[in-house]
Amino acid sequence: MSRDVWGAAERNVVPRELLLTIQLNGGLVHGAFRPDGGLVGFCFAFLGRRDGQLRLCSHQLAVLPQYRGSGIGIGLKQAQRADALRRGYELITWTFDPLEARNAYINLHRLGCIARLYDRNHYGEMEDELNRGLPSDRLEAEWWLQRTKPAAMMDEAVVLLRVGDDGSPKRDGHALVGRGWALIGIPLDFQAIKRTSLELAARWRMEARAAFETALAAGMIAVDFQRQGAYVMAPAASAKGPG
Repeated sequence: MSRDVWGAAERNVVPRELLLTIQLNGGLVHGAFRPDGGLVGFCFAFLGRRDGQLRLCSHQLAVLPQYRGSGIGIGLKQAQRADALRRGYELITWTFDPLEARNAYINLHRLGCIARLYDRNHYGEMEDELNRGLPSDRLEAEWWLQRTKPAAMMDEAVVLLRVGDDGSPKRDGHALVGRGWALIGIPLDFQAIKRTSLELAARWRMEARAAFETALAAGMIAVDFQRQGAYVMAPAASAKGPG
């Protein structure tokens, strides 16, 4: 199934023996199945600890292309959440490409995650069809299972990055000093841009990287994602997110 989703290089194929070991040692493995028993989606998470905080590290979630948009991915994450709570876990984290609008909307808006860590070229060079040819920059989603999602109450937001009329990234050069909120716009279909122009996709990677690093360095966190294609960045204090 991994090959169907990622056009997978062998590095993305997780052995079933490893999944079993994860499940038997505090991690979680979930699957979605057709009535005939065919697997159509899965996710798994293993235990980790960083800065003294126990967490579940959710490494992969995949749904076959013909079943996307049917709620299976959200259902898998909610099953993961329910089992995590039963085991006493408070935090699930995972990484995602900040230029994939669908994932950003699900993670930040539908599930209520926040993001405050941006890592350049997180996985190094990747060979699968979705990631080939660009630095593998990633945002880390933090899903605090028992905490209220920060309220995204914007007054006037600074637009750090937007999609130009020609589809290219546009920065307006606003400073964040003394500003309350910011927006970082991205394309709605980054994979289509990659298929059309890898050069334009690379420009988006670099401009988005600069926008996120500017906002995060100013003490902001991503608290939501608008359906029209923009991250909502809030000052950490006013967002009242988890510390």
